[in-house]
Amino acid sequence: MELTFAPRDILQINDARIIYRNLRGEGSKFNREGDRNFAVVIPNQELADELIDRGWNVKIKEPRDEGEEPFRYLPVKVKFNDRGPQVYLVSGNAHRELSEDMVSIVDEIDIRSVNLDVRPYDWEVNGKTGRTAYLQSMEVIQEIDRFAARYAEEESPEE
Repeated sequence: MELTFAPRDILQINDARIIYRNLRGEGSKFNREGDRNFAVVIPNQELADELIDRGWNVKIKEPRDEGEEPFRYLPVKVKFNDRGPQVYLVSGNAHRELSEDMVSIVDEIDIRSVNLDVRPYDWEVNGKTGRTAYLQSMEVIQEIDRFAARYAEEESPEE
């Protein structure tokens, strides 16, 4: 994973690993119905510490077994409005922007890599403050098997 701290505190993350995908907004014991979100795995403690120092809400789960590292991740909310987010899916040679109605496909596919920009929202409620991560834009590169790649090439060969 490669992370850049861009202007306006935007996080530009390349080759991210995303987990807990719920772009569908499905309700569960971990999620309210309609809340779209996912989490970005934070690969090491140094990066987690830097994000925490900058106000980001990094979650840390203690290791299950002795000798293992803690598990670190950044929850990211996905809210569609007139400014985005833009979500692009790359599948073989095909590229498409996913609409709010289509973005749930990301929950189901095998992912090779993800590049994304995350913007902060700093809040204060009843004297408590925090920073929530919101998806600004994302490129999802789908892992396709050799047969899907072959048939996609036959359907739309390069000119």
